[in-house]
Amino acid sequence: MRITDFDIINPLDGLWGRTFHGPMHRFSFRADCDFTGYEIEKMLRRYGIRIWGREMDGSEERAFLVKRSQAVWAEYLLCRAGVPLTCALIDPRNAEYRKHHPPRSMPTPWTKHGVGPASLVDHVLDLLDKVFP
Repeated sequence: MRITDFDIINPLDGLWGRTFHGPMHRFSFRADCDFTGYEIEKMLRRYGIRIWGREMDGSEERAFLVKRSQAVWAEYLLCRAGVPLTCALIDPRNAEYRKHHPPRSMPTPWTKHGVGPASLVDHVLDLLDKVFP
């Protein structure tokens, strides 16, 4: 085991999410896609969806958790944006949005800023984004 393989923060973040926000759904996507995990997170937060329990194991796939109550909405947004999901779709109709909308074409968010950071990981990622844009 390498020191880089040891990640305690993200599993604790996932546990925090489950404990305080209930059941979660896990999304996974190809790591070699045109989206970084943080770009996906910022996009989802614009639409009121926070993520927890980020997974960066291996070089082929990334994953994260969202509230189960928001999972269908998150899946729609991910498909509409063109994120190459590797998990089974909750609503198979969402696959059609990949075909009928150009990548990164998104609906108008309900609010200008979406939801702000909530967990320690959210705050660290936002800080890193400001330091290393």
